Formats: sequence, structure tokens, C-alpha cells
Amino acid sequence: MMPGGGTAGYRHPFIVGTYFLGGVGDNPRTLADLAMSQFSWFIRSQPNWWQSHQNQSVREQWSEKAVDRNWMVTTPSSTATVHLSDKQIAYVLDELAGYALLRDEVSCFERIWESNQILDATALATLNEAFDKLKKDKTFSSDGTTKVIVDPTHCPLVYDRSLVSLPSHSPLRTIPPPRLTDIYTLSQRFALLPVDIFVSPSGDVEFLTYINDLNPQLHLSIYQLIQRTLTSFIPLFEHTLTDLHRNNPLKQRIPGACRYTVWDEPDPPEHSDDEEGWVAYERDMREWTLNRPISLPDISTGYRGGMEQRRQTVTLNSKRLQCIVSVSEHQMIPGTTELLGTPWHVEGMKNERVVACGFFFTAVENIQSCDLQFRMAVSYPRGFHAGDSGATLRTWGLRDGDSCHQYIGSVPIRDGFGVVFPNIYQHRYTPITLSDPSKTGNFTVLSFGLVDPDIPSIISTANVGPQQKSWIRKALDEYVDVRLPIEIVEKIVDMVEGVMDDQESQAYSEKLREERINFWKLNDNYHFCIPFDIWNGPEIIQ
Repeated sequence: MMPGGGTAGYRHPFIVGTYFLGGVGDNPRTLADLAMSQFSWFIRSQPNWWQSHQNQSVREQWSEKAVDRNWMVTTPSSTATVHLSDKQIAYVLDELAGYALLRDEVSCFERIWESNQILDATALATLNEAFDKLKKDKTFSSDGTTKVIVDPTHCPLVYDRSLVSLPSHSPLRTIPPPRLTDIYTLSQRFALLPVDIFVSPSGDVEFLTYINDLNPQLHLSIYQLIQRTLTSFIPLFEHTLTDLHRNNPLKQRIPGACRYTVWDEPDPPEHSDDEEGWVAYERDMREWTLNRPISLPDISTGYRGGMEQRRQTVTLNSKRLQCIVSVSEHQMIPGTTELLGTPWHVEGMKNERVVACGFFFTAVENIQSCDLQFRMAVSYPRGFHAGDSGATLRTWGLRDGDSCHQYIGSVPIRDGFGVVFPNIYQHRYTPITLSDPSKTGNFTVLSFGLVDPDIPSIISTANVGPQQKSWIRKALDEYVDVRLPIEIVEKIVDMVEGVMDDQESQAYSEKLREERINFWKLNDNYHFCIPFDIWNGPEIIQ
């Protein structure tokens, strides 16, 4: 079983990958395989492609475009140019029959699913109007690029501070931090609080508890709209979890290894003291190693069908789930702010065990281009001799010392677009390009972080009551007799245990964000950017 799989729960990125010789993650794709994925996505990103994929004239047009194009595959340290063969092009075209059976559909890479039918135009407009009202009370970050409208980092679970209700303890009490299992994946200070939801037998979502940072007494209509949105995301989450299930291993188009066709290497100098000769020999050996004729692995036969089949199908109907909800707005003001993209990261830490993420772009204004990109951790490749950089570079795009990850595609953000992907993939936004450079560009995204449904429930808003002091005050203002002196009301609020005022909540939020940013860096080092050691070839690892 792969590291991070375990006997319960789905694969997640909250492990120390350096504990495992050969890295973690899926087996790497060959450069040709990644280029075939690009070609497939080039076709499938076109409107109604499934209506034309069996039309011979259209297939010929697609084939001509693939033949005439050099496919640029980004590698950890450079960019490789790949030219697809006629056999590889035909495989991708035939493979479309399988993708046509997987809609609402597979996105730019396996395990990533997307939809353009999350909400109808009327419901989307209503949701955006509601978010516009909410964000009036929010401020942008210090760099002016991000405004978090529903912020799960406000009033989080604070260990040894928040009051928690547990079935095993009748009185409310604080809880200690979780026991450390490794050097970086578990926070000892905070955890985000998910909302508990129930998915009915028909697939409809109902919130069972409150969303942190969204007062249900004031925003019931927004709850209903988010419920409706999440209902549309449930099938996408089911598809991603199905693809992530341990019984459905990720298939590769091109398994196998490369082999050399020429073995005559340069001859060394005859004399050991021939310094110039040895310098020339080392130069010739490097050139020969990287350019000697090689037979790269390729698809053995044409597409055999069956890519739409799964051994195990995941359903979330009739289940109680947990989900972290957030809403944020990102903007770029010409001459004032620049949104230069975001760092590569995953969602949450091991405290929350987020296994899949759903993003719904509710509004995109004056943006010509901004993509959501993905990359995955990979293990060391198999099928090369230790030290053979010519083989690894030309087959998988990996040099000695390169980070063990591969770039697996991107999707352009747009109004009404929804996408779900596994949290074992890192993601980031690319820099914004404005349609009109003289005007502000912005986009709003509603995010769902699905907690692993195969593990015991984590502490949520079912266990921690609202910690916002302002919520308590609003409730008292509504239900307490107006004749009661304001001083008495204030004293009642001050006597409530386990709540935070805005200043304290903001301080915790800032510390939590700092912790998570530091975690992203460590997660790179220990999971997604493990250096490839070319001298630990497969004969050593195995």
C-alpha cells in the first residue's frame, strides 16, 4: 500500500515523505504520456466535444492539429518539447469514447472533475448579491489582493482554550492538542471547524450545524444557497473519491522503461596523466549520456476501452459528512495591487484531514486569464540504471536532484465554473491578466474542503458552539427585553465563557495563517519536492 494510504481513510498529503526511500505519490508519467494528457484536454475543453468525437472529419482535424504542434511539458527544472506519434494521437482520439461516458466530466487530469451546471443563472446572481452584502463588512488583506468573506480561520478550535462538547464528557471543557505523530503535519495550536452536513438518499444536502463565520440567524438565505450549491458538488466529490479509492489505482497509458540501442561509449585516454584528454573525455561522456540513441517506452497497442470502468464506486448519499466552507474575493487593481499568483499548497493540515476540495467561481470580472494549476507528488521512476541521467531526463523529465513532482494541467477560471480535485494534488492560481488594463479585475470563489468521510468525525461546529462574542450580543439584542439596561446586557455578554471578541479572534486568525503558510513550505520539502536521487536506482530501491 502506498505511503499515506493506511488501512482506513483516503490518501492524503499529511505525511513525511522523506521516511520512504524513493519518495511518495503516484508513479511518474512519461513525458509522452503527459503530452497525450495535454492533447486530450485540448479536445475535451472545447464545447460539446462529445458530440463530435466520432465524426471522422473532425477527428482528422484534431489529428492534424496534434501532428503540427509541439507539446510543451513542464518538468521540475525545465520544459520538454514532445512530438506525438501517429499511434499516440490515434490512442487519444479513441480514448475519447471512454471520457464521453464520464460526464459531468473529467477535467484536465485524472481524479479532477468539473461542471458548468452547478447553479442556474438566477440562483448564481442571487448568491453573488448575497456575497456582495456580506463583503461590505470585510476588508482586504494588507497587500490589497484578497478579501475573505466567510473565513474559517476566525474563531477556530484553539486547543486548551475553546470549550468543546464531547459525548464522553457532559460538561463543556477544553481539549489538549493532538499527540504528535511526526515533525510537521499536526498543528499544536489550532484546527479549523467544519460544518456537519447530511446528504439525503436523493442527494440533497442539509446543514446540521452552523458554518463558522456565517451567522445562521442573520444569513439563513445564504445558508440555503450554499446548501443548494453543495448539493450540486456532491456528484463531483463522489467521482473524485471513487477515483481516489484504493481499489481504483491510477492507470498509465505508457508503463515500462526505456532501452538503449547503441552501447559504444567514448574511449578514455590511454594515459592517466593526460589532463586535457580526460577533460575532453568527461565532456564527451556527458554529451554521449544525454544524447545516445534511445528507445523510449510507448503505448503497446491501441486504446482497448474500459477507462470509464471502476472496481469501486463511492456514494455519499444517506451519509453524514463534514466540510470546511470559505468564501473569498481576489482582486487586481492596475497600478496599485498585483495578484502574482499564489504558492503551491494543499488545503488544511492533518488536524482537518481534507481529502478533496471543491471550488465554485461565482463571479469573474475583467479577467482575461487566470488559471487554477495542479501538480502531484511522484515516486522515483522504475526502469533505469543508477546514475543514468540520460534515461531519466528523456523518459520522465527528471534530472538528479530535481523535485519529485509533475505538473498535471490547469483550468481557466470563469463564471459559474465548479471543479473538484483530490487534496493529494497541490494547487495554485496563476497571475491575473486583465481584459481592460485600466480597470480592476476580481473573482469570487466559494470553497468546500471535504473531511475524509472514512475516518471518525473530527471536532466540528457540532462540538464547539459559536465563539463570536458579537453573535452572543446580537442574540441578546433580539431576545432580551429592550427595557433592560445596556450595562446589564454587556455584563451578561462578558460572563459568557468560551467566546472571543473581534480583536482576539483576529489575533488567532493571523497566527493560524502564519502557521499554515509555514506548513506549505514544510509540505513542499517533505512531500512534494523530495529530491530525486538518481544513484538510488530501482535495483537499489527494490
